[in-house]
Amino acid sequence: MESNILCRGFSFSLLFVVLGSATISNATSEGIISVLSVGSVVYWPRVDVSVNVSRAVGSNYLSLGTEIDYEWKQWIDSPVQRELVSSASFKLVRFFDFKNTSPLLKPCTYWNESARTGTWNWINVDIFVQRVFTVGAEPLICLGWATDHTQSFIPAGMIINATTGLPNPMSWAAYCKEFVKHFKATSMPVRFYETMNEPWAYFGWNDYTKLANFMAVFNAAAQAMRTEDPNVLVSFDGTNRKPVLNYWLANGGADLDFISFHKYDCGTIGYYSDATMLARAETFQIETSSDYYGVQDSRQVYHNARGKWIPAINSESNYDSVCDVGSDPKIQDIVGAVWTALLLRKGVLVGLNYSVYFTFSSSASWEKANKATGGLGFGMVNSDDNKPWYPYYVQKILGSNLSVGDVLFETTCSSSDMRALAWLHDGHLKLLLICRTDRTYAVHLNGITGNFDVMRIDNTIPWNDPARAVQTGAIDATQTFVVQGYTIALLSS
Repeated sequence: MESNILCRGFSFSLLFVVLGSATISNATSEGIISVLSVGSVVYWPRVDVSVNVSRAVGSNYLSLGTEIDYEWKQWIDSPVQRELVSSASFKLVRFFDFKNTSPLLKPCTYWNESARTGTWNWINVDIFVQRVFTVGAEPLICLGWATDHTQSFIPAGMIINATTGLPNPMSWAAYCKEFVKHFKATSMPVRFYETMNEPWAYFGWNDYTKLANFMAVFNAAAQAMRTEDPNVLVSFDGTNRKPVLNYWLANGGADLDFISFHKYDCGTIGYYSDATMLARAETFQIETSSDYYGVQDSRQVYHNARGKWIPAINSESNYDSVCDVGSDPKIQDIVGAVWTALLLRKGVLVGLNYSVYFTFSSSASWEKANKATGGLGFGMVNSDDNKPWYPYYVQKILGSNLSVGDVLFETTCSSSDMRALAWLHDGHLKLLLICRTDRTYAVHLNGITGNFDVMRIDNTIPWNDPARAVQTGAIDATQTFVVQGYTIALLSS
């Protein structure tokens, strides 16, 4: 699935400047091709990337994750798909207990409200969770959904309180506790839970009556789950919202075991320009704004109030969230790949612990046949043929070359169009380069020398080319090289 750079042209080629003759040439597999003759003064803009390996600026805390939703059965049955998760070193796999798209992962077939007990069939859930552990990841189980249609996302037989519109706290607590009890009994160390999915859809931005209703349900569930197993980690997404976290900490909200949020940078196809979307990749919910605490500030606010540092998890994310008319076609193209890379790089820099991509796979044939946009769904892998799209390769490049605890080095770029991240992994220097624009640049590296292996994704192979793959090659770090527009490249010593 990988192709050598020499077979694919010169989009990451060496740039030679011959003094005295004013000739700049590209080295390709077919030799030296002059692109600037004597007398011409035409050149690509230069960007300097400096790496200071004598200055460590921190350590990496980020691990990657993915969500497996309606494709869960195919993933269970497909060694190829499971290997794709394993080879990209995904460490967290999120899934739901409630969605109609995954009915066989609803282990509670009926709930007896008066007895607060259920009828359970754990077969598919157990197989799924076992598979998750087998590929080297941990499950994150999201229990229920707080919406105007909550009844659709809780077990049959469970009653919705007419006043709150939510399950009764003790009943919901008993239901959640059964998951912890089951995995404890079966010796499967499931740690991560969310309850309920996207509750901000229920309580909005500042409906504190509804927020108090939700808090009562969460508090009861968290207490019951921790009583059964004190090692579980329980939270809910949207805890980075300023009104939510502020109210929670001031009004008796149960302890949170992690900050959780969902990051989709647009909800309308084409609403933002590519440049704006790529800027939002690095800022929206990652940095503090008027509505949200950023990753660092949300952890700090929680520590100030409760005296404890807790992890931060981007528990669901993608380029665009629109789905009613089809997904955004840019999710899988080079812009979506650069968006993914920028998000993960910034996540490393701000101390994010996990970033979960929604979703692992989707069917291109189904999406094209049934949706107006021609989008390919939210997946990073085509479930029709198990071939990845570019966002998967971005995550594989990082996931297989970046570990928790890797030392980060100081890096600077002379142009804001380029982003860089340098670190030490298993004794090898790694340098990630991301070109954020569709311009060609001559890149000059400072502070490092020697030969580097290169893995690269860029515009030279169309994102929908059947042969799409990570291109590979090698460069001498003392030589200037060229990137042709949107590029994600990893250099390894």
